Amino acid sequence: MSRIAAAQQFMREVRAEAKKVVWPERKEAIQSTLMVLVMVIFVALFLWAVDGILGWLVQKVI
Repeated sequence: MSRIAAAQQFMREVRAEAKKVVWPERKEAIQSTLMVLVMVIFVALFLWAVDGILGWLVQKVI
C-alpha cells in the first residue's frame, strides 16, 4: 500500500470515527465548565495558602 493510499484510508477512518462523537448538551457543557473553574480556583487558593505558610515557616527557621 502506498503512502498516499494509506493516508487516504486513515482520513476515511478519522471521518468515520468523528461521526460517532456525541457532543454534550449546552447545559451540561456549561455545568462542566463551571465545575472546572470552581476547582481551579479552589486549588489555586489552597496552593497559595500552603506556599504562604511554608514561606513563613522557612523565614522563621532562617
